[in-house]
Amino acid sequence: MDSPVIRDSLRTPFRTLGLGAAAAMAISLAAPAAASAQSLDHLGRPTEPTLQALENLSEQQFIPESTRGTIARLVGFFRGSGEPGTPLPTEGPTIAQFAYPTIMQNCIGGEQTAVGAATAIPGPADLPLPGIPAGQLGFVFTALGTEGVADHQVQPMTVDWFNINNGRRGSTTLTYNGINEGGPATLNGTADTGPGQVLMLLQGGVTTNLEDGGTANCVPFPTVGTAHVR
Repeated sequence: MDSPVIRDSLRTPFRTLGLGAAAAMAISLAAPAAASAQSLDHLGRPTEPTLQALENLSEQQFIPESTRGTIARLVGFFRGSGEPGTPLPTEGPTIAQFAYPTIMQNCIGGEQTAVGAATAIPGPADLPLPGIPAGQLGFVFTALGTEGVADHQVQPMTVDWFNINNGRRGSTTLTYNGINEGGPATLNGTADTGPGQVLMLLQGGVTTNLEDGGTANCVPFPTVGTAHVR
């Protein structure tokens, strides 16, 4: 259930941080040459020059081997190739990617780094089930390469949001609702934002099952985004 209050420590920077600034700041840490107005396409995904810059970065000698693998999975996610590959559906709902994917240490198998992808879906939309009504915003987070969501979550995954047009704000907890039962671990939730431009901050964690019967607590670096709700 949505809370009417966002933490005071987040309120001021969260209100003023836009998608372009956040994306440019994030991408510039990894690929300064790609941090420009053309870093993202109209769906909020990194453009091909940005992906190429990330690949060039991964080839540098000072990059650890494990980090190279993470970059490869991230690039493969957005190109819809490699493992895992996730091409976007041509007739799917309108989506807004968060400004940048995030990484989670000791996540896959409790040892390997995983890439986390967060998406916002403005209503009305039929997916994810049971659908998202008009005036509301759905959130989906997927930990790529992992097993399913564990029964007990060590740390909740939340999206703090603020509608700059109507002043509504809240914090939506993402939970497991039957998406990708066997993995990759996927959480989702819906916020009653009302129509307008919504700023979003995702943080928290997701606990996943392991093949040996144990669990892994995957904690992504926070990511931000913006979406327009009709």
